[in-house]
Amino acid sequence: MRDPVEEGAGDDELTPSSRGLTGTVLRGAGIAVGGYAFAQLLTLGFYIALARLATPEEFGQFAAACIVVNVGLLFTESGMLAALIHRRDRMEAAASTAVVSTALGGLTFSLLALALSPLIGDFFNSDRVGDLAAVMSGLLFVRSLQVVPEALLQRRFSFLRRVIVEPVQTTAFGITAVIATSNGLGPWGLVIGFYASAVTDVRRAWPLVRWRPKFRLVSFGMWKELIRYGRHVVAGNAAHRIGGQIPTLALGRFVGEGALGQYRYADRMAWTPVTALVSAASYVLFPAFARISSDSARFGAAFLRSLRWFCALAMPMGLILVPLGVPLAVTVFGDVWRDAGYAAMALSGFAIGTSLISLQSETFKATGNPNLLVRVHTISAVASTAGIAALLQFDLVGVMGGVSLGLLVGAAYGMVKAVEIAGVPAGAAVREMWPPLVASLVMAAVLLPLEFEVFHAADRETVAALALIALETLIGAVLYIGTLGLLAPETLREAVQLAKSARRRRGGVTPEAETAGAGADPAAPESPEPGPAGGDRAGS
Repeated sequence: MRDPVEEGAGDDELTPSSRGLTGTVLRGAGIAVGGYAFAQLLTLGFYIALARLATPEEFGQFAAACIVVNVGLLFTESGMLAALIHRRDRMEAAASTAVVSTALGGLTFSLLALALSPLIGDFFNSDRVGDLAAVMSGLLFVRSLQVVPEALLQRRFSFLRRVIVEPVQTTAFGITAVIATSNGLGPWGLVIGFYASAVTDVRRAWPLVRWRPKFRLVSFGMWKELIRYGRHVVAGNAAHRIGGQIPTLALGRFVGEGALGQYRYADRMAWTPVTALVSAASYVLFPAFARISSDSARFGAAFLRSLRWFCALAMPMGLILVPLGVPLAVTVFGDVWRDAGYAAMALSGFAIGTSLISLQSETFKATGNPNLLVRVHTISAVASTAGIAALLQFDLVGVMGGVSLGLLVGAAYGMVKAVEIAGVPAGAAVREMWPPLVASLVMAAVLLPLEFEVFHAADRETVAALALIALETLIGAVLYIGTLGLLAPETLREAVQLAKSARRRRGGVTPEAETAGAGADPAAPESPEPGPAGGDRAGS
């Protein structure tokens, strides 16, 4: 009996029809956002508990130790995830080859990270950081084992990972880390938690994909084909990950472990609101864009529509941290984390820059231009480094301001290239971007004096502070929606239409249906932050 994937004949049966792709994307985005948001809420709850069990210095030690693992995760994956999703033929051989190459890469880089761990300790002048880095090196191998099932599930638009796996692995991390840190293990408790999360991820992902590699199909030639596409993704992500470690290096070396711990919580505050949006982009838009990339008119319209909603959602989520960063940090995590609130204010550009770069990334990969990722992330890393160097005198807040600046510069360059690739006029893209930006600035400009001159939520008791934060959020939402309605009424009309469409589609995808679909053809797979940290970063 012939293998439909091996002969290239079965893809249409396993791929959602392009005619029904809008419905698939809408359902998928909703499920991906919902599942991922639930996992992030669980993570936030655990981090609230951990904020009271571990000190900023201990979080700083853990963050310093994560550097090699965060960078190493990029090379263990080797661009295989993107290469498998983008591929159109010989999927059985491709997936089998990827299993072997990622596992060998994970083992190799685990050993390399172990060898480099003493240097990490020397750089931060801390033997404990070196010991933590040594123990964490094994995460690279464990994480490498989930790359292929992740790609296969994503390729077939299977959302079981978002609905089941991520909440389960988040729970494994949180329960383990809380128990360990409550018993006085400090940063070691966080390490144990991340191992629990990684092992849970692997144990749950493989049964869901319902496929096993055929090692007779593994070949060096197929590896070269995969890496030919994936190398650009690797290079782009390398610039991204290395650039992402610059704040850790600057703070840990020149400011102190306490500031580095504050940065981790500021980063979480900036990342959590936008993580669901970025997750939906990476999980849904890439395979969807890849299927319509040959239809220039349809692809251009889809790009502009995605840009509209990325801006409409990300810009207010980022700029609301300007007035609410400090009260949120103090009220949710405790007064010892007040500096994280000021750092979050400076990170207000994070959500905007990260979201736009995420959209650009999926555009480049789907159209076969992953080489542009290298430019975008390199420019962002260089700009961040320059900004951090210029603002380092302002310590934690200055470093965060440099990070925001770098992301916005990279996003601006990437938007120019993405508009060219999508084949849409630059003016059309600008028309999608400026109304939510102006509406978000109006919101922040009104809320900032309201908080610091009138409400002072950060200095109130917990219940009163939460009530004031809720009130300010409501006022901000009214201001934003009202201003956006005046500047871009069509966006609000589309939001209403999407809501009605979502209600009509409700019940179209269930976990049981997904389970049945996942096994339709085990041989034909259709799919950093690795772990509960969110996004693509291993210790964020």
